Amino acid sequence: MLGKRKALILTGISSLIAVCLMFIPVKALTIMHSDQLLYAFYLKDHAFSVQWEHSVEKEAWVEYFRVHDNVIYLESTKFKTFGAGVPSESEHRTVLKDGWVHMAIDRKIGYELVIRSNQMNDYQLQFGKDSYVLNPSDTAYRVTVKGMPLITILVTQLKRIVR
Repeated sequence: MLGKRKALILTGISSLIAVCLMFIPVKALTIMHSDQLLYAFYLKDHAFSVQWEHSVEKEAWVEYFRVHDNVIYLESTKFKTFGAGVPSESEHRTVLKDGWVHMAIDRKIGYELVIRSNQMNDYQLQFGKDSYVLNPSDTAYRVTVKGMPLITILVTQLKRIVR
């Protein structure tokens, strides 16, 4: 009887600790749309990218970002062809590799990255190994870094799996 009681108490304490840990804020990359939290990612890699199709060139374009001290930096970009709206030179290193023009940038964006997605561009946010569609909208997406309860991060991931 005493052994069962100890096991029950330990299970209860462990469960209580697990529940409490779910509400401790952790650093998260958040994507807001129309003042609604769309995604929240536990920020362990401190890197993400945004990909879209250039509206004139009709080629893929990818920008790589990193986060340092809650500030978002544009680290580099890659694209397939030079043309309308495409930088033709840079003060940083530019190389041609695997059919892509890779351009180092290293520009401070700030505490928020604003993304406007439309039907012509097929915007996607890449975090880790997964891609997240940013559907066409008249309202901007806002990417920020903030403290977020772990449970909120888990719920946004579960919502994505259920869809």
